Amino acid sequence: MMRLHKFLLLINLFLSVNAVAKNCNCSEILQQSIKGIENNYALFKIKVNANNYKGYQSFNRLYLIKAQSIEQSDACQKLLNDWVAYFKDKHLWVTVDSEVEKIDYIQHRLALKSYRKRWRDNKITKDSIEGLWEMEGYRAVIIPDLNNYGHFNALIVSADNDTFKPGMLKMHLIKRDGFYDMDFYRRDSTMVSSTIRFTSKYTLLDDDGLSWRKLEPTLPTDRIPTLAEMNRLDPYKPTLKWVDENSAIFTLPSCAPRFGPVVDSLIDVHKDKLAQCLNLIIDVKGNGGGSDRTYRALLPYLLIKASVQPKVGYYLSDENVKLFRELGILKKLNPSDTSKRGTWATTLETPYLSAAHYAKFPVNVAILMDSKTASSGETFVLKAKTSQRVTTFGTATAGCIDGYNGNVIRLNGASLRYPTSIRTINLPQEAIDPFGILPDIPISGTVSDPISWILDYFKQTERNP
Repeated sequence: MMRLHKFLLLINLFLSVNAVAKNCNCSEILQQSIKGIENNYALFKIKVNANNYKGYQSFNRLYLIKAQSIEQSDACQKLLNDWVAYFKDKHLWVTVDSEVEKIDYIQHRLALKSYRKRWRDNKITKDSIEGLWEMEGYRAVIIPDLNNYGHFNALIVSADNDTFKPGMLKMHLIKRDGFYDMDFYRRDSTMVSSTIRFTSKYTLLDDDGLSWRKLEPTLPTDRIPTLAEMNRLDPYKPTLKWVDENSAIFTLPSCAPRFGPVVDSLIDVHKDKLAQCLNLIIDVKGNGGGSDRTYRALLPYLLIKASVQPKVGYYLSDENVKLFRELGILKKLNPSDTSKRGTWATTLETPYLSAAHYAKFPVNVAILMDSKTASSGETFVLKAKTSQRVTTFGTATAGCIDGYNGNVIRLNGASLRYPTSIRTINLPQEAIDPFGILPDIPISGTVSDPISWILDYFKQTERNP
């Protein structure tokens, strides 16, 4: 990193960070977690069997010994994270109760003139995040942390409240591959960790949906959206764009339930053009899941007929049966099974995957996926692959699909979240976790424009209606 002498002199008046650590009985929490998983987790008897049971028991004994010496909630959380990783299931976790950390704010010397001089100096290599930024209620300057390469501090320039004064640290950022880890300081003397990433040249969005817009340095010819405009934009909102009259790109970054009506509306608006469309590319890269209902309106353009699906296994335990009753699942199960415990029940009816209708077009459907396509995003891919008109492209998905219908039970000092059901009773023979769904046509991450790559592929195959 280029030395920044003549840039600024930072005087860090670091005040103590007072973490209000909470004591916990980590050994008891782990014992309850083991019992809760063994009694209720739908995949437990699949992942722990006669071949590895002794190893599993030894693993538990080791962690129970470790837990005996842990009294702090944060250390217990780390141990439980490591322990639960044994099951290789991203839908399974234990959350230890903890008190929010109270902190004292960090004050720096603010030197806007020096920062602006640095931005104007073309001889200095600068990160694109450096500059003066604005979010709702705050203006802050993001500058390099002189003590740590790849680290940045966001210092308050002005705020619409009395808590944050000029020069106070609002964010500490660490540059990663395509995003920044972020410690965000809030008005209630707490700090939360998250990530933030560019959504355009002059805009940022964090995991909590907070938007930032760049004020300086910018080009006078570039139009930067206002905060009001940015708040109306949602990078996870589905979109449909036409490449030409024959090819469309449907972007589905999330299956969150709130986007179901958006998908319905997009299909309704474009249904006449879709009825003559040759190529439809559905981009589900980064789709971490949500609800299968969200993409229902897309199914007529993917499927060509109804198909029999594997039977779901609903694991019967006292806790799970309560959930199945609440969800209306219990009444659909085979009555001869529902009184049993410690086994999987199935529905009486044969499950079918079908659509409201089956459109003649598009001729070719491409699903573009990656390693962050998970949960309902993966379910979408799996359903799409039943159709002969669908080809999948990209890289393997996340491998987070075999267990679902999550339930949460309270422990003494923690909560356990686990899947109550399995995607198919044909596990482990037809397991997808943790390897993911492989693409029909792999596309390397080094390909800069996968959409054009897919369109070229369709031109070469020349599949006709």
